[in-house]
Formats: sequence, structure tokens, C-alpha cells
Amino acid sequence: MKPKITIRYVRFRASDQGGRIFDFWVSDSTGPNREISVEIAATFFEGQNRLHLQEGVGISYAKIKHFLESDQSAATPLILSLNAADLALHREVAPVTAKRWHGPAVAR
Repeated sequence: MKPKITIRYVRFRASDQGGRIFDFWVSDSTGPNREISVEIAATFFEGQNRLHLQEGVGISYAKIKHFLESDQSAATPLILSLNAADLALHREVAPVTAKRWHGPAVAR
């Protein structure tokens, strides 16, 4: 049985180099709870295809989830860094949009 992992967003803060650090709290049913952060360099927030600040939480969450599902997660560092491959993968995945429910169909 797979362990239950819960990832919760806590906050973001500025990094020393002008980027952003997104902090998350990870609860794992098989181990101790821990804080994991994702640092996104300032260069990812610049230029025509820049990452918007609002996207930072989602892409950071995806980075942590992917990392925890990999074999590397046993030695989880406190800070992960976003790279160009992560951004490319994030841009390839279409965002999920909620479908609106307009209630039951009414015969007219």
C-alpha cells in the first residue's frame, strides 16, 4: 500500500538573488513531517515567456510531488530548485479547468 502524502502550501518569500522561495509542509504517513521549499530564480519571472507569480505555487507543488514519487526522495533536501526542464514540463501540461454545473436540465 502506498503511503499517504499530503503537501500543503505555507507561504512564499523573496530569495537573496531576487527570485522566490515557495514553502510547503509535507505530511507522510510513513515518516516525520517536514518542510520542503522550492526556489525559483528571478530569471524565470522575466522575459516574454515568463512565469507569472501566481503560477509559482502550482509548479512548485508539482515539483515536490514529482520529487517525492521518485527514488531520490529518501534523502529529501530542504530546498529544491526549479530548472528549465521543470518549466517546460509545466507548460506542456494543460491546466485543469473546473466545469460549471448549471443544475438539472429543465424541460420547457
